[in-house]
Amino acid sequence: MAGQSESNPASAWSWPFWGGEMWRPIVQPLAPQTLTQPIQPGWTFGNVITVTERNSSSPETEREIVAEESYGRQLGRMLAALAVLIEERPETGETPKALEDLLELRDRIERIKLRTAAERLERIECDLARLKAELPDDYYRIAARLARDADAAPDESA
Repeated sequence: MAGQSESNPASAWSWPFWGGEMWRPIVQPLAPQTLTQPIQPGWTFGNVITVTERNSSSPETEREIVAEESYGRQLGRMLAALAVLIEERPETGETPKALEDLLELRDRIERIKLRTAAERLERIECDLARLKAELPDDYYRIAARLARDADAAPDESA
């Protein structure tokens, strides 16, 4: 084609820029100035809790508290304290369903904690195997440190 660049044969067809600046007044107002679109609408990744002046008298204080003591840790400690009180409760016959449900919740949470701890250890085991294969010097340095730390730990069976 006459006037078409040898290095870019498609340049004659690159619409809407074909014709130069004449298209800018038509195309630019139609394009959004900013574009924000959730990848999966309605999904939340991680725990998201919005604290504002509408639901807290001091959102700054709450942010500081949660930064140091997560809601999960706070709820876990309350659950543990309530479980102690429930278990120390005098036997008066049947335990109310709400209290049984709370103890079952505690047990399910403990099973989740154990399962996720086992999963983390499996990932560590895989990472160590990869490290041994790809960076053996680092593997042996870390393995030696782990062995020293294991030997230094008090014996819990005594």
